[in-house]
Amino acid sequence: MRAVRGVADALNSKDWTALAALLTPDFTMADQGGSEISGRDNMLAELKAFYAAAGDPHLTLESIDPNRDEVLVRGSFSATNSQIQSPTMWRFLFDGLHICRIEVTRANGEMTLPRFAATRRAHAA
Repeated sequence: MRAVRGVADALNSKDWTALAALLTPDFTMADQGGSEISGRDNMLAELKAFYAAAGDPHLTLESIDPNRDEVLVRGSFSATNSQIQSPTMWRFLFDGLHICRIEVTRANGEMTLPRFAATRRAHAA
């Protein structure tokens, strides 16, 4: 659970170095729509772009629940961009003490980091 709180702290302070230290190099993030980001460095690059577009979001964790070899998290973002402000759920998976995968779920097809990255890739092509 310390790693999950570390992610929230790193996101809220935009400490990308601290965030990178919590993730495996082959880290993946996926959402319920099938969008996925592979690789810690790719995720960090997309996250920086996401934060620039999202209006300086702030993450508030509401619950952190260990469940066997995973951690289930409920929280929300506040931001000036209304597409970011809503409840979110995450499933954190680990490889030892490092996070190897995060699965994100948001209601009503709202924006996720993997979907944001997929949209950016599609516009760049």
